[in-house]
Amino acid sequence: MIQSITLAWRNMWRNWRRTVIALVAIILGVILLLFFDGLITGSDQAIFGNAVRFYGGNLQIHAPGFRVKAAHYPLLPLANTDTVIQTVKAQPNVLAASERINTAGIVSNHGNTLRVAITAINPAVEAPLSLQAENIAQGRYLRPEDRDVIVIGKGMADLLQVQVGDRVNLIGRRKNESMRQHTMTIVGIYNLGMPEIEKGIVYMTFADAQTLYNLRDQATEAVIFLQKVGGEDRLMRALQSDLPSYEVDIWQTLRPEISQTMQTKLAVTTFFGVVILLIAAIGILNLMLMASFERTREMRVVTLRRC
Repeated sequence: MIQSITLAWRNMWRNWRRTVIALVAIILGVILLLFFDGLITGSDQAIFGNAVRFYGGNLQIHAPGFRVKAAHYPLLPLANTDTVIQTVKAQPNVLAASERINTAGIVSNHGNTLRVAITAINPAVEAPLSLQAENIAQGRYLRPEDRDVIVIGKGMADLLQVQVGDRVNLIGRRKNESMRQHTMTIVGIYNLGMPEIEKGIVYMTFADAQTLYNLRDQATEAVIFLQKVGGEDRLMRALQSDLPSYEVDIWQTLRPEISQTMQTKLAVTTFFGVVILLIAAIGILNLMLMASFERTREMRVVTLRRC
């Protein structure tokens, strides 16, 4: 053992340039892998963090039965919403929690009609976290005192041929399944550069939606924002234990298309990570093979002595 270590030590400094090159190759390979991992983690936080901010929270809590009807935006009021919010806020790493109302509807203007999702939010809580509020192109975002006003995306504004200050007809489904039509004024238009997404959702204040859609003092969901993407599973398990009579879902479950994108991205980044590791390994292997073949005579001597 001592002879092998001595031989290895002498071999390292017999050709110090090769040793330095091998050491640099190892260090650069490790640095490159760490940089690549940090880059991917950062991009996940940016890309999927923005998706969370757009769609409404890392997690969402609904009444029983919502999950199977989620695509139709069922108006299933939450029981004891205040208790739910307090329970959520007591959990670690929770940045904010708020009530929401979601229902299906139609928005129209001078013959132009679109099927939309109507999302009612509490601006006092969500405005600082909202991707839409951050990207207002015209007008302003919602305020807690607003009534009979909406915020829409540029894609929807272009299709309806409207601008800030215009009035549109908004039809939404009420709690008793009847439809309620109301005239709303556009106070803000946001622009994310994604027209297909922008044309699908209308935003209004939570208090206004409670009155319009027969949900006084009620909400259809609670949304939870975390400090960063990645702790959803742990919090979901904790909330399922604390709130057993509610449905708790993470954003990947409610938005499977984003989850599929995330899995595709993971596969691609894993492939590139393996390629980087393979390139570094081949370089190091080449140096080690050169060193070994140059010392074959000394290795035979050591082997014979052991025999």
